[in-house]
Amino acid sequence: MPWVSITILIPLVASVALLLLPGAERRTARAVALIASLLTLASSIVVLVLFDRQLAALQQVDHLDWIPAAGMSWDVGVDGISIWLVMLTTVIFLLGTIAACQHLPEQRGPAFLGLIMLAQAGLLGLFTAGDLVLFYVFWEFMLIPFALLIWNWGGSDRRGAGMIFVVYTMVGSLLMLVAILATGILAMDATGQLSFLIRDLQGVAFGEATATVLLAGFLLAFAIKIPLWPFHGWLPRAYSQAPIVVTILLAAVMSKAGVYGLLRVGLPVFPEGVGNLIIPVAILALVGILYGSLLAWRAPTMRLLVGYSSLAHLGFIVLGIIVIDRMAAQGAVLQMINHGIVVAAAFAVVMLIARGTGTEDMDRLGGLAKGAPRLAVAFLFITMAALALPGSNAFVGEFFILGGVFQQYAWMAVIAMLGVVYAAVYMLRIYQSTMNGPVRGVRDDGRAAEMRGRDAIILVPLILMMLWIAVWPGSLVDYTTASTDAAVAPAQIAEARPVEQIGVTR
Repeated sequence: MPWVSITILIPLVASVALLLLPGAERRTARAVALIASLLTLASSIVVLVLFDRQLAALQQVDHLDWIPAAGMSWDVGVDGISIWLVMLTTVIFLLGTIAACQHLPEQRGPAFLGLIMLAQAGLLGLFTAGDLVLFYVFWEFMLIPFALLIWNWGGSDRRGAGMIFVVYTMVGSLLMLVAILATGILAMDATGQLSFLIRDLQGVAFGEATATVLLAGFLLAFAIKIPLWPFHGWLPRAYSQAPIVVTILLAAVMSKAGVYGLLRVGLPVFPEGVGNLIIPVAILALVGILYGSLLAWRAPTMRLLVGYSSLAHLGFIVLGIIVIDRMAAQGAVLQMINHGIVVAAAFAVVMLIARGTGTEDMDRLGGLAKGAPRLAVAFLFITMAALALPGSNAFVGEFFILGGVFQQYAWMAVIAMLGVVYAAVYMLRIYQSTMNGPVRGVRDDGRAAEMRGRDAIILVPLILMMLWIAVWPGSLVDYTTASTDAAVAPAQIAEARPVEQIGVTR
C-alpha cells in the first residue's frame, strides 16, 4: 500500500469536500474534518510502524513519473528526519481541527476547516517530497491556505498581515525556484540526465563557488519561512492577526519547513558550499536567539511573547544544523519536535486565557490561578518545558545542540547560552504576570479561563507527549540517528572534519 501518498491525499480530498460544502452545513463540516484528521493520523502511524530505523535512505517510496521529459516525478517517502515531522503534523493538525470545530467561525465555517485540511496536505507533501520540483510545489501549495485563513478570518489588520506574509514568502520562493532549476540543469551537465530527485543530486560535484550560490538561493527561502532574523518581518503581524488556531499551526508546524529543508536539501546536496556559509548563518541564528529573547521579554501581549520566543528557539535549531556536527544535528531534529509540541501548548494556553478574559494584554491580567487552578498547573508545566529545565522534554535537545556547537565553535555556544538565561526571564514573566499576583482585569477571579473537559482534549495530549519525550527521548533519537548522520556527513567530509566525528563511512 502507498501509505505515504495516502497520508497526503486524505486531507487533500477532505479539503475539496469541505470547500464545496455550503456554509450552512457546519455539523457536516465538523464531522468530515474530524474524521479526515483521525484517518490521516492513523495512516501516519502505519507509516511509523513500517519504518526501519536502521536505514538512512528514504523509505516507503511512492514513485510515479510526472513529466519524464522535464525530469519531474511524484516521489514521496520518509526518512528518519521526516518521519517524526509527519507525526508532529498529523497530531497538531488533529488537535487544531478539534479546537477549530469547538469554536467554528460563524461565516464560511466549512471553508475555514477546508483550508486547514489543505494546509495539512501541503505540509505533509513537503516533509515527504523526494523530488526538488515536488518540494517546491508543496512549498508554494501550503502558502495559499495559510494566507487565505489570515485574510478572511484574522483580526482588524488581517489584510496587511496576509499581504506581508505572502510578499515575504514569495520573494524567497522565487529565488528557490531559480536555484532548483539551476541545480537540475547543472547536475545534468555532470550526470548526462535531467533529474530533480534529491537522492540523484546528492554526490554531484557542483564546485565550491557554484554550490555556495545555489545553497544561498535555498537558504533565503528557508530563512524567511523559519523565520530567521532579520527575515522575520512577517511574523509579528501574521501571528497576532491570524486566528489563534492558525497561529498554533504556523508556529508549531509550518516553521519547521525551513529548518527541515536546510537539513534535507541544503547540507547533503551542496556540501561544498556549506563551509562558506557556516559563520554568516550562525551569526544570524545567534542574533535571532538574543533579539527574539529581548523582544519576548518586552512583548505587550501573550501571543507576541510566545511568538518571539519561537524566533529565539528556532535560532537554536538553525545553529544546531549549520555547525555540521552530529550531536548538534541530532539535537536540532529532536528540538524541532519539542518546539512544535511546547509552542502549540503555549499558544493553546493563550487561547484559553484570551477567551476567558477577553484580552491577551499581560498588563491587564493577573491572579488567574485563583479561579483557574487546573490551567495554572498545566501552564506551569509548559513553562518549565519551555525553559528546557533538566528533566523536561526540551532539555535533551538543547543539551545536544549546545554540546555539539561547543565542540565545533565554543564562542557560539557561549553566546547561545545567553538565550537560555533570557528564556527564564520571559517565560517566568508571562506565567507570573497572568497566574500570580492580585486579580486584575477579570470579574470572576479568572474562573472563565479555567481548563475544562473540551480544553483538556487539546492540552492533555500535548502535556503527555512532553512527558513521554522527557522520560524516553531515545524513542525519537533511535529513529533519527541514521538519517541525520547521513545528512551532515557530506558537509563534514567537505570540511575535512576528523573521521571520528563523521557518523558514516567515507
